[in-house]
Amino acid sequence: MAVNNISSDNITLPQEWRAKSVPMLAVGFILIVVSVFVFAFAGGEKSSGYQAFMHSYLANYMYCLTICLGALFFVMVQHLVRSGWSAAVRRVAELYASTIPFWAFLFLPILITLIGGSNALYSWNAAPAAIENPVVRDKLAYLNSGFFTIRTLVYFGVFIVAARVFFGMSRKQDQSGDTEITLKLQRWAGPFIILFALSLNFAAFDWMMSTDPAWFSTIYGVYIFAASMLSFFATLILTCYTLQRRGRMEKIVSVEHYHDMSKFQFGFIVFWAYIAFSQFMLYWYGNIPEETIWYLHRIQHGWQYLGLMLIGLHFVVPFLGTISRHVRRRPALMAFWAVFILFVHWLDMTFLIMPNVGHPSVSLLLAHALCWVGMVLVFLSLFLWRVGETPVVAMKDPWLPDSLAYQNLP
Repeated sequence: MAVNNISSDNITLPQEWRAKSVPMLAVGFILIVVSVFVFAFAGGEKSSGYQAFMHSYLANYMYCLTICLGALFFVMVQHLVRSGWSAAVRRVAELYASTIPFWAFLFLPILITLIGGSNALYSWNAAPAAIENPVVRDKLAYLNSGFFTIRTLVYFGVFIVAARVFFGMSRKQDQSGDTEITLKLQRWAGPFIILFALSLNFAAFDWMMSTDPAWFSTIYGVYIFAASMLSFFATLILTCYTLQRRGRMEKIVSVEHYHDMSKFQFGFIVFWAYIAFSQFMLYWYGNIPEETIWYLHRIQHGWQYLGLMLIGLHFVVPFLGTISRHVRRRPALMAFWAVFILFVHWLDMTFLIMPNVGHPSVSLLLAHALCWVGMVLVFLSLFLWRVGETPVVAMKDPWLPDSLAYQNLP
């Protein structure tokens, strides 16, 4: 299929879509604020309402940010391997990655409370004399608000520069059609991926794992990477399907592209399960108290049911549901599984963070879900703001003709 035979009117969204982003953003922030008051009444078995809210904010924040980080990695690795099939859908990933600067701004509430001396989210931020655990005291040279802030700025610096370079150069190519831009991005992809991998790994340690400062896992960053990629591919499938249902990208994204996106999604379903089981198995047979305490908090007081749900809903059910080639080549079915995976991704982020606040209760989970809905609305509003001014397909990408003609092997 020739590129010039595709009308450009099906790759640009109506301006009213962008106009919806502002009220959606406002509603999202309102719901997050409302959740603060709900948490004030819910609290936790061993925490205040404020502590519970901060943990919920982090879990829901990482739910959205991981999708954007997965999008950024996808863009870079497609350039690195000179992938042709993905040219039709890569712009959608670029748009999600381009919202990372806004997510850096939304991390400020965490940094401000930390610099202000609060230990509501990170217990290691308490006064050293108040920290009884010697394991945690030995980590204070690394776990302190000043060094934490510097590292956070470095992580976001890498993410933002990478996102701006790849999105900005892609938009420049929309105007000039210069194929040299593609070659430049291919050369830059390797170094950026190395920096991205290091930043994501240590960000996962700092932002999430250190909420349990006495516990550690060397593959925690890989776990977050697996969750990021799985949730991103689900988002990519769902976004393409939604846009096509509204008359966009109809002739550009084919069943062949859905098939490949679905194969990647299936691969990360398995990879997530492999990493999750590997982490658990190592601590189970080691049976060292400071290593097993993290799982102890998550296999009692009601959280064990969420852990069992993750085994079934995060692995077994989607594994069996998407293993068939017939399913992968049905966009509507894959959109359903994308929604399913995005929901269990939230359960996963909840399982990682929320047990720190104590026993689950109906009011606690309701407040957490309210914060989640608000954060997702913020996420969607940022995407609509970007997509309202940008074509959803890079029409002058030199790989696009190959993508349009792409066929999977039977």
